[in-house]
Amino acid sequence: MHTINFWSLKTSKRSAIQMNKNHRPSKPFTPQQAKTIVDQLFIRAERLDDEALGKITRSLLSADETCPQTVHIVFDRAFAGALRHAFRKEPLKSTEQIISLPDILSIGPVESLHTDEGIKNRFCWLQEHLRGDIQEQESEFRSAIQNIKSIPPHLPIILWAGNNAAEQTGLRFATYLLSGQLNEISELNSTKAYESLYRTADHSEEIHILRSSELSPEQLLEFYAHYEPWNWNSVRCAAIEQEGESLMYDESYLRTWGYDELWSSDEDGYDTFIMDCARQFQSAYPGEYYNVLRLIGQVYGELEQYTGDEWIECRVKELIRYGELASKGDIGNWRKYKIRVIG
Repeated sequence: MHTINFWSLKTSKRSAIQMNKNHRPSKPFTPQQAKTIVDQLFIRAERLDDEALGKITRSLLSADETCPQTVHIVFDRAFAGALRHAFRKEPLKSTEQIISLPDILSIGPVESLHTDEGIKNRFCWLQEHLRGDIQEQESEFRSAIQNIKSIPPHLPIILWAGNNAAEQTGLRFATYLLSGQLNEISELNSTKAYESLYRTADHSEEIHILRSSELSPEQLLEFYAHYEPWNWNSVRCAAIEQEGESLMYDESYLRTWGYDELWSSDEDGYDTFIMDCARQFQSAYPGEYYNVLRLIGQVYGELEQYTGDEWIECRVKELIRYGELASKGDIGNWRKYKIRVIG
């Protein structure tokens, strides 16, 4: 998959953010702004359905100080909940809109995910390999895509993502969905924000935040108040859009994050690490079976990539099928079966 190096580029948008936080009424559009927005609506009309186009038009016609003034797109269900809690009081409750793309996009197929066929393919795969209410997840995912496509072109967008493949895949996918939009786009990297605000001379050791959802609502509010997002210019937007487009042709089922880049990986990329952890447990219980949850928890806690625990169990089941591990009990319920290393 095509990857690019990340570079440092920051331009000021403090005044725009401060306007949102002070809950000031939106200024009327200038004639040129109005013309540009109308032109953009005509361009987008051919690729949006009537409902989405109507939503954008109604939003533009009814825009006032009670409407959202900034849209935040996040890529983790738990993180979305924390951010909503952070913005629960006025004026932020009214001025900040949150759209959550609730899926772990570091795993599973993402090919043609911008199409109905691609979405069906992904969630069929998830249904076959993971636990949970996949039908509800698919419904939420489709709704999030529609909400992203329906963002009015005059609203600034902030993409929140940490340094992990799940959120960074989501960031690229969302940017691809926003291709051709006029919105001002900024990126707030939660990992870098944490390091910037909390690393001090007394605590200079490496700080590693794997997921944005590890942060508290209070920390997120502090980030928004004191950490300036990276305001993308046209070059940055084009580069990330291109990476997002490349993802739509990616046939891999596993993505990793390293060296500030997103990488496509083999499906069995973590199997060696899982087996190493399994052997460590086995040394404490020679020849005995132990609960699979212990292994899953160990791998989840030590793996420096975010895949979710269900992906780890999926790979454990594959290792059972390959004959690397033996199982005892109901393999359909991860609370009811045990495993041991063969050999």
